[in-house]
Amino acid sequence: MQEQEVINIRTLHFGDLEIPQNNVLDFEFGILGFEDLKRFVIISEEETEPFKWLLAIDEPNIGFPIVDPWLLDGNYNPGRGFKVEEEAIFTIITLGKADQNMTANLKAPIVINIKENKGKQIILPNDKYSPTYVVSKK
Repeated sequence: MQEQEVINIRTLHFGDLEIPQNNVLDFEFGILGFEDLKRFVIISEEETEPFKWLLAIDEPNIGFPIVDPWLLDGNYNPGRGFKVEEEAIFTIITLGKADQNMTANLKAPIVINIKENKGKQIILPNDKYSPTYVVSKK
């Protein structure tokens, strides 16, 4: 049995992690505002479910809380013929300061091609969804 290559990273919030190479997601164009970061991994922590973390491998202290957009809006429809068996969709959460709201960017979801381990952030062409959808009010 062939041993799988791993990438070792040290993170502020998750400690030392060993990431199997086949869990690395390639974002050719990065993420809005972080276009230079191309390799990410999704981290799941039981304590933060249903939230997951999209962690930059090359800058492991940069991570984005993400969540399934249908948990926020059961009628969410990004409208581009997603292949459910091949793609996973997430929305990035912005954690407000103590006196602000937690918001989700439903306008620019993260799309992960599960079979190819490729990710991209797309901007939906209409104004149906907000980049600052309120998740919780303070």
